[in-house]
Order: sequence, then structure tokens, then C-alpha cells
Amino acid sequence: MRRLRIYFVVFFILVAVPCSVLLVKSYSNLEDEAFIFYRRTAEGAAANLNQQLRQLLRREEERSYTQYRYVHVPDQPLPQQEGLNLSPLAAFPVQTEIPGILGYFQIDPDGSFHTPLLPDPASDSNLEVPQRDARVRLEQQLAAIVARGSLHLPAAPLGRLDWEQPEAKQDASKEERLRSNLVQMLDLSKEEVYSKSNVQDQIQARQTAAPESTEPIPAEPRREQSSPRQAQVFDSKLKDAYRAEAEEAQAPVSAETASEAGRGSDELFSRDRAGRREWDSAALDELRLEAEVDPFRAQPVDDSWIVFYRKVWWSDRRYIQGFVASLPEFVERQTRPSLVNSALPETTDYRLFYAGEPVPLAAEQPPGGHRPLLLYAWTLPGAVSDFDLAISVDRLPPGPGRQLLNLMAVLLTAVLIGGFWGAYRLSASQMELSQKKSDFVSAVSHELKTPLTSIRMYGEMLMNGWVQDEEKKRNYHQHIHDESERLSRLIQNVLRLAQLERNEWQLTPSLQDPVVFATGVVQRLQGQVGRAGFEIELVCEGEPAPVLIDTDALTQILINLIDNAIKFSKDADTRRVIVTVSQIGADCYLRVRDFGPGIPRRELKRIFEKFYRVGGELTRTTRGTGIG
Repeated sequence: MRRLRIYFVVFFILVAVPCSVLLVKSYSNLEDEAFIFYRRTAEGAAANLNQQLRQLLRREEERSYTQYRYVHVPDQPLPQQEGLNLSPLAAFPVQTEIPGILGYFQIDPDGSFHTPLLPDPASDSNLEVPQRDARVRLEQQLAAIVARGSLHLPAAPLGRLDWEQPEAKQDASKEERLRSNLVQMLDLSKEEVYSKSNVQDQIQARQTAAPESTEPIPAEPRREQSSPRQAQVFDSKLKDAYRAEAEEAQAPVSAETASEAGRGSDELFSRDRAGRREWDSAALDELRLEAEVDPFRAQPVDDSWIVFYRKVWWSDRRYIQGFVASLPEFVERQTRPSLVNSALPETTDYRLFYAGEPVPLAAEQPPGGHRPLLLYAWTLPGAVSDFDLAISVDRLPPGPGRQLLNLMAVLLTAVLIGGFWGAYRLSASQMELSQKKSDFVSAVSHELKTPLTSIRMYGEMLMNGWVQDEEKKRNYHQHIHDESERLSRLIQNVLRLAQLERNEWQLTPSLQDPVVFATGVVQRLQGQVGRAGFEIELVCEGEPAPVLIDTDALTQILINLIDNAIKFSKDADTRRVIVTVSQIGADCYLRVRDFGPGIPRRELKRIFEKFYRVGGELTRTTRGTGIG
């Protein structure tokens, strides 16, 4: 039996290990497929977000620099609107499409700070401004935020060359910082899975993703023309600067020099008879002046605000224009709709990085016991190109394939365990039955040998005339008779067992009085019970009605029960066997009771097993075969 257990354990391991590896690989493949699907979905959401950012920031890029003053002169004013008008940015509260907008600002070349919410104190101080106190407080707040930024505003005017700054290096240092922070904050284990996925699938995913705008935000400065009147309203010093330059040129010049003055000079000056150029105010008013406007750039301030700014150049005069918005609100209102409107799971979140370093946002959820899984990270476009956004998911949701695989795994586990357990129990029971049959053969051989030896011994003694005492002769004859009956019963039990296993035993029931039947069996065994030192008693309870029984079968059952009572009660204090016939309702009961040790409770369920006997064959002292 021990060897059988070892064989089954080894065989189970040999089958279970490949099945477990197959299940683990299947789960891994399903998880990889789910990751690839959500990765491509995240790429589509990123494309939509980039497009929305481009559209939002393009409107700010195209905004005229002259609108950053409280008073604004349109290019082509209507007749009823002649004169000065308020800038579209002068509304209070600030009205714009920028999420989380706080306000717009401008920094002049001399370092003075302005907003479109208030007129220029130098030129428009007499204008009536509604809600002036609230506007002043907002201007002060904007100035404080910009001052905390890293614009590095000079205290004195600087030239264009002094302000030239090299482009931000997208070198390995930023990429290394970003990669290091991503590794610390997120789980990047699936990146290799996506890189090894089918190239055609990736191409198809890009084709099905939301198309990005074909009109990128300009990366080069643009030129914008304005009239001298607009320029004077924008900054009164601009027209004075042009006038000063022109007046310096009112010296006598030769015809050759005059011919080289260029088209612009001919438009600004007329000549007198002495060859000197005179200032032409009408020509100056009709001149279109040109400014150079740099693209917007953005940077965070205190992890709470984001400052968008650009430079406007008039020759060497530098102006800084921009606006301030709440960083968490700006990112949340721009990012969350793209994630919600996609097929990404509910546990999807995002993280913002600036120059490779993480920017804490209120929208970010605190990390749990494990790192979220990175789906996609990319650099934002245009003015926010110094920012990177990473989309992550707390855990990949199980797909329909996983549910089917779970069901198959449960069924496979149940089949493996149930099948092996059933096979083991069947094999063990067969081996146990084989052992019982072997014990049964040994017991039958012993049971046959014992009465045959006794019959032969007493028969030889009587045949040879060695016994002269008549009383002993009668005892020997009785012993030979009892052993012959026991031998007959043993042979009958073996034959009946064979018939039962072949389903050949046919019962022949007949109507009998149970009391008469029990009395006959008791009288038949009276002598055997008495010689064993026991008393047998028949008790009748009630008035038993006749019953339909097979007398031979029931006789054998009673004889077996009485014989067992004698064999297993030989050491009992009360050596008595009671046979009871009782009528309870419509049922008739036959009970055999002895006063021996009884059967242990744990063995009761096995008393009807073939060849089973309590104890071991080598240790038990009571004879028997286990079949009756």
C-alpha cells in the first residue's frame, strides 16, 4: 500500500506540474493581451489629449499681443466704435477657455508688471474701472506667482541678444531622470511585452487611434503687424522710439545716400529744398509696424500653478506676456475626459512630470502596497513640451477570456484531484480486497483443517476400538457430528458467497410463523450452545404475525449470529444468548443479544464488508472467515 501511495504521488506530480505551467502561461498570455489592448487604448487617449491641447493652445498662440493691455485698438474699428475699446482680456472675472485660468499678465522691458484687468497708470489713469479693488488684488496675486517662477526677470532693459537662451536640451539627463522616477513610482514590467508584440498590430492600432492635428503649434517666432496707433496704445514709448530714430535721420544727405535709404525711409520722410528729410506724420500713421512673437512655453510654480509665457520683440525691446492657471485643475480638466471617454478601466490614473521630475497633483491617488502598472508615457506637445504624462492602472481588470480560463482551471483541478483520488481509492480497495481474499483463503484453510483433523482423530479412535467407555464414545460421536455440521456450514457459506458474487442465489420465500421458526433454530443449537458453556433463551414480545421468509437463508443468518455471539463472548461475565421475536406495528423483528465486549464504534460501518474481521489476521485469537 505504501508503494502504491508513492506511485500515485509521483504520477500526480508529473501530471500536475505541466498542467500548472500551462495554466500559468495561459494566465500570463491573457494578462499580456489585456495590457497590449489597454496600452493601445492609452495611446489613443494620449492622441486625443494632444489634439485638444494643440487646439486650446493654438487659440492663445494666435491671440494678438496688443490684447494684453486694458485698452485695445482693433485693426479695423467700426464707425460707431472709433476710439479706444477694452481688450477681450479685460473682463472680470476672467473669461477664457483655459481650464483653471487665474489671469493674464505682461511684463514690459523696464520690468514693470501689468495685467489686462487694469489700465496703464501712466496713460490711462483716469479711466473708470469696475471692481477695481478685486482687480488689484488679482494683479498682486498674479505678480507674486510670476515672481516665484523661474522667468529670471531683469531689473533693467536688456537687448535681444542678451535674452537669447539656448533651447531646452532634450538630452539623456532628462530622459534618465524620467526613467528613474517611472521605475520608482510605477511597474514597468510589461513594457518588454508590448515591444515584442506584433508590428502589424501596432501599425493597425495607430491607424485606428484618433488622428492628431495636422496643424502643429508653431515652434518658430511669428511676425505680427500693427498700426502706430495700436502700438502707441500698447506702449506709448514705441511711437516715441520710432519718432526719435526718424528725427536723428533729419541730417542733410546726398542723392546717393538718399537713394539707398530704402522704401521704409521714403514712407516716413519727405524732402525739403535743401535736401533735408522732414518728418511726415501722416505717413507714420499709415505705416504698419512689425513685432516678432515667440511661441508659448510653460513651467510649474509651487506645484500649484502653471505659468504660460511668451516673448514679444520690438527691435531690441522685450515684452513677456502670458497667463497663469491652476496646475491641478488644468491637468485634470484636460486629461480626465480623455481617460473617461476611452475604454480604459476605472482604476486608471495619471502622473505628471516636469523636466523628468514628478509634479504632485491633487488628482493623483496615493500609492498603495504595490506600484501601479505603467500603460503609456509621452511628452506633451507645444508649449507644454517640457512636461511628460504617464498613464497607469492600479490593476488590469480580468477579461472574458480570464473567466473562461478560471472555469477551465477549476474543472481541470477537480478532474485531476478527483480522478487521481478515485483511481487511488479504487486501486487501494482492490489491493485491500485482494489481501482480504488472501486472508480468507488462509482462514478457510484453517477452518477446514481444524474440523477435519478432529473428525479423523475421533473416527480413528472409534474405528480401532481404543475407546471402551460408552460415555466417551457418545461424546466422540457428538463431537464428530458437531464438527461435521460446522464444516457443512462453512462450506455452505463459501458456496453462498460464490453465488452472491455471481448473482445466482435465488430466494424461495414462504409464509412462516416467526416464533415457530425461531424456536426450531434455538432447539437445533441448544446442544452446541450448552457444550460451549452458554445458555440460550427465546423471548417473544407481542403477538408476531406470520411473515414471508426464505427459511434456509434466515436460518443461516441466525446460526451465524448465535455462533458469533458464542465465539466473541467466551470471556464475558454473563455467558448467555437471548433471541427475541417482537412485533412492532406491521414489522416483525428478530434480535440476537450477547453480553460480550461488542464491536468498536469505528468498526460498525465495516461489519458488512466481505472478509472483514476486527483486528489483524496475525494477532486475532478468535477463529472465523469473515463471511458470516
